[in-house]
Amino acid sequence: MTETWAERLRPYAGSSMSLWIEDRSGERQTKPRPYTLYKVESADEGKQLLFYINKSQYLSVPILDEGQTILEPRPGGVCFVSHDDAAQLHYWVELKGG
Repeated sequence: MTETWAERLRPYAGSSMSLWIEDRSGERQTKPRPYTLYKVESADEGKQLLFYINKSQYLSVPILDEGQTILEPRPGGVCFVSHDDAAQLHYWVELKGG
């Protein structure tokens, strides 16, 4: 049985993370914002991943086809990346520790 994205990222709960969204349509870009990952959950039958920064606030990131949603190794952690080309948005969630 293959691990879900949420199962793969649960060990990072309590770890520091940086979130940012890159808008490819030419709109103003967000800058990485530091948070602590409270928890991560799957939603919408596995089509969304919810990165909670506290009990009630989260960033919802789409889970897309192979190659558009990836987990990149980084020094001291990983970076979850999802490229939503239809919406022209790229989501970046860099997690430390785990």
